[in-house]
Amino acid sequence: MEMTKTEEKAWHKECAYGYFWESIPGIGVETIKSLYARCGSYEEMYHAHNDVGLKGVQRDAFCRQKEKWNVKEEYNRLLHNKIWCIPLYLSGYPDKLKEIHRPPSALFVKGRLPDGDEPAVAVVGARNCSPYGKIMAEEIGKVLAQNKIQVISGLARGIDGISQQAAMESGGASFGVMGCGADICYPQENQLIYEQLSEGKCKGGILSEFMPGTKPLSGHFPLRNRIISGLSDVLVVVEAKERSGTFITVSDALEQGKDVYAVPGRLLDPLSYGCNRLIEEGAFLLYDLDRFIENLLERYAYRKDRIVEKESAAFQKEMLTNCECEKRGKKDVFTGLERKILEILDIQYVSAGDVLYALGDYSTGEILAALSTLECCGRVESKGSFYRKVI
Repeated sequence: MEMTKTEEKAWHKECAYGYFWESIPGIGVETIKSLYARCGSYEEMYHAHNDVGLKGVQRDAFCRQKEKWNVKEEYNRLLHNKIWCIPLYLSGYPDKLKEIHRPPSALFVKGRLPDGDEPAVAVVGARNCSPYGKIMAEEIGKVLAQNKIQVISGLARGIDGISQQAAMESGGASFGVMGCGADICYPQENQLIYEQLSEGKCKGGILSEFMPGTKPLSGHFPLRNRIISGLSDVLVVVEAKERSGTFITVSDALEQGKDVYAVPGRLLDPLSYGCNRLIEEGAFLLYDLDRFIENLLERYAYRKDRIVEKESAAFQKEMLTNCECEKRGKKDVFTGLERKILEILDIQYVSAGDVLYALGDYSTGEILAALSTLECCGRVESKGSFYRKVI
């Protein structure tokens, strides 16, 4: 959507104030959502904070940040570094992400955003992949690019980076979702891919929900997986061990109603165990790339024709979820893991990595699912990869 100069100036001004709110420690997604609902703009939130309910620690954090943060200068510095901040409630924010659970309150972008009107496929898998996995990732990335299908991944070592490199070399659009600031390349071995994407080459880009300068902490990567699947229409898994972080992305994709495909492998190969298990549990078998592309384009066209029906189903699901959370919240009926998390968390924000470390007997997927439940029930609030207890 093209904007007039006046509209563009107003948009940038709102982005600048949105960036300010992202910078405040202790101000989470739900707080920003509540303030925006009352004020209707990020600038109004900035000027009307005394009248919209900021109290205690949050009010102190706001006042400290306001004293040292020049909204215009900081935003211009961000643009000078070729990074865009696109807050959730402004035009330009991907519609697909608005539909997921816990959408990021803002996206930081270097290069371009995925085209929401074109199909996109997430390709994920093992970091230490086999020669077979490498060949399959290259072929999938290449075929997707040749059919003008966008490739979304995490720019990680192995399958992720290989598929994205293949897509770019074949003239396709590829997008890397980072578990750190958009200004940081991780891992370093994918520096060339990162530079090409961050400069917008091959119609691609780098995306992150984390503030620039945020380091690649272990707790960030499970969180970013919901964005990878959220931006995609289909998830493809190429090699995964029995216990793999890839299953977090699979879980996110299934929760978002996305199709999951798995590339089969040899029975005695540990890297094939995860994919073969997914197929046994109902994932689509990717056995023919031409057939896969044909089915994808057919289903994508079908989905585009059913936008209204999807929105209705999403609304009904949200209503049911809200009712269940309200019911659980009133009775305070939580699992043992959820109660342990509430004991660990304080009113000050704690990183997801610290929570994962403290609960080493549980899997990352179990802990993140419990945190999501507690947040949905209003007992926990998040800010990026940090969580605090709501009293």
